[in-house]
Amino acid sequence: MPIDAQALTIQIGARTLLNPTDFHVTKGDKIGLVGRNGAGKTTLTRVITGDMLPAGGSVRVSGGLGYLPQDTHAADPEQSVIDRIMSARDIASIVLRIRKAEKEMTDPDPDIMTKAMNRYDKAMQDFEKAGGYSVQSEAISMATSLGLPQEVMQQALGTLSGGQRRRIELARILFSDADTLILDEPTNHLDADSIIWLRNYLKRFEGGFLVISHSTELLDEVVNKVWHLDAQLAKIDMYSMGWKAYLHQRVVDEERRRREREVAEKKAERLMKQGIRLHAKATKAVAAQNMMRRAERLLSETSEAQKQEKVADIRFPEPAACGKTPIMAKDISKAYGSNIVFAGINLAI
Repeated sequence: MPIDAQALTIQIGARTLLNPTDFHVTKGDKIGLVGRNGAGKTTLTRVITGDMLPAGGSVRVSGGLGYLPQDTHAADPEQSVIDRIMSARDIASIVLRIRKAEKEMTDPDPDIMTKAMNRYDKAMQDFEKAGGYSVQSEAISMATSLGLPQEVMQQALGTLSGGQRRRIELARILFSDADTLILDEPTNHLDADSIIWLRNYLKRFEGGFLVISHSTELLDEVVNKVWHLDAQLAKIDMYSMGWKAYLHQRVVDEERRRREREVAEKKAERLMKQGIRLHAKATKAVAAQNMMRRAERLLSETSEAQKQEKVADIRFPEPAACGKTPIMAKDISKAYGSNIVFAGINLAI
C-alpha cells in the first residue's frame, strides 16, 4: 500500500485531533478529505508526509509521494521556473551535468576539455534515455495549463508572485509522476480554465490521491471516496462513495444518530429513576449504584454526540449605491525592475 497508517494518533498540545485510527490509501483511491475549518485536515496531511510527528502510531509510505502544502516555499529563489519543475524528476540532475560539461569544454587545457567532452557525451546519452527535450516540453505544457505564461519559464523564482510560485509547485508535483498525491487546496490561485484542466487531470490520474478542497465542483467530479474528519470526536468517518452520494448518506447517518440518541436518553432516564428508587433500600444499594453508572455512561455518550459544530452567523450590511461601472482601468502595467508582470491591461467591473 502506498500509504498505510496504523493506530495513528495526532495531538496539538492538550488537544487531540485524531484518536488511534487505521487507514490506507492505495492505487485508484481518490479521496476527498473534508471537515470544518480547524478540524486538523492540514495537520493530518503533514503527519502523513512526515512534516510532523504523530503522538502515537505509525505511517508507512511506499513509492513516490507528491505533496502540495498550503504554504509553499521554494528552496532557491535564484532557481529558474523550468529547473524547479523539472527537479521533480532525475532529468534535472542530468541537465546540470550537461551545463557543467559545456562550461568545462571551453577550458584551454586539452586534458580538461577532453574529459569534459566525454562527460558531456555520457550526460547527453542519459538525457535522451530520460526523454530529453520531450520531457522539458511536457513540463512547460503542464505549467502553461496551470496558467503560467511560457515567457516566465526562464525567470528566477524570487521574481514571481506567491500565486505564481504556488502554481509552479503544483506543476512540479504533477510532473513528478508520483504514485500518490496529497493536495492541500490545489485550486488556490488558479483561474477557471486551470481548474477545469486540473479536474480533468485528476480524473485521468491512475494513482491514488488525498485532496483537501473547498471546491465542491472538484470534489464532485474527481473523488470516489470521502473521509470526514470529525473535530468533535477526533475520528475519521470513511465513505466509499462519490461526493453527492456522501452528502446524502451523511444526512441519513445524522438522522440515525439522532434516533439513537433519543432511545439512549429515554433508557438513561429510566435507569436513573430505578436507581433512585433502589437507593432508598439499603439492601439494593449496589444495584442502585450500577444502574446510576450505566445511566451516566449513556448520558455522557449522548451529550457528547449532541454537541453541534458552531457556525459563525455573519451578516454584511447593505452596500451604498454605486455607479454601473465602479472600477475601470485603462492600459495599466506592473513591473519589478526589468521583470514585466503585466502590461496593456484594460478592464471594467
